Amino acid sequence: TENLKIGLLNVSKNTGLQGRWQQLGQNPKIICDTAHNKHGLAIVMKQIQKETFENLHIVLGVVNDKDLDSILPLFPKKAIYYFCRPNSSRGLDTEILKEAAKKHDLLGKKYNSVEDAFSAARKNAGQNDFIYVGGSTFVVAELPLK
Repeated sequence: TENLKIGLLNVSKNTGLQGRWQQLGQNPKIICDTAHNKHGLAIVMKQIQKETFENLHIVLGVVNDKDLDSILPLFPKKAIYYFCRPNSSRGLDTEILKEAAKKHDLLGKKYNSVEDAFSAARKNAGQNDFIYVGGSTFVVAELPLK
């Protein structure tokens, strides 16, 4: 099991696969993850709960086939949201996402792009905060992952 653990901790390095609980920064800690369905997002949200931070910032974008009523309840209410639309023909309009999130008490602002949302989160976050970026593989694909 130790070899398995080491393998899982080094998935990006070993396979080139990026965007699975990938750390992009420290102080604030920045994590992106490509989880985009109820099962995957539930795991990611549980992992976020294990983290220590002052404020949680969530950059969130999804595609237009998502069942928002099944995934939005998984997200923490006590977070600052940065709603965005991935640059894809399937990207869900930011206003629709923001309004759906509001029904689940998830509050924040909308941004014109993933880059704008991510920049705003980085600007607003303190050193002891945590930034999570996700909701769609398309959102993570627009981040500078190096």
